[in-house]
Amino acid sequence: MKKILAFISVIAVVGMLASCGNDEATTEPKPKTCEQIEPCKTALQYATYVEQGAEDKVYEMENHTGKHESYDSLEKAKRYIAEDYKQYKNQQIKKYGVLEYTLTKNKSYFYKFKYNSFRKNENGIKEPTTLIVHIYEKSGDYYPIEVFNYPSLRDIQGSKEMGSPKIYYSSNLTSKEKGKFKPKAIEGE
Repeated sequence: MKKILAFISVIAVVGMLASCGNDEATTEPKPKTCEQIEPCKTALQYATYVEQGAEDKVYEMENHTGKHESYDSLEKAKRYIAEDYKQYKNQQIKKYGVLEYTLTKNKSYFYKFKYNSFRKNENGIKEPTTLIVHIYEKSGDYYPIEVFNYPSLRDIQGSKEMGSPKIYYSSNLTSKEKGKFKPKAIEGE
């Protein structure tokens, strides 16, 4: 009887050891996060600077040709740094949802973020806010610019091809929070 139990124990241990490492091969890959995709990561950093009120850092991330800049100069951007910037300069957008729209011809992207504002409203509550960032590629680098007035996608798209939007969430959200931070589609989709 002892030999049978010992044999069964050995088989069980060998079976457990043989199955080690197979979990990854049998499960589906985890979805990518915004931080794993370079243009989205750039847009998230830009959105963080906008939320902090770091207008100088916003300006420095932008491409300074044509209409792709928020200020005329770095000196002017520095004049518009938020008064409460010191209070928010070390905060990061940690919980968010983001829709990614890809304009395939020009290798540009629109990211519509939804996250809690760093600042409290008049009732002392941090409310969810949205921000659209246009990221475009130039010579292998990604440059952001904030998009105001939520234009329709027809206005944005023009004659460009556009893929279906993808949604990404920060990895620390619960299912309930995903509902709270899911951005609505840009109008005219």
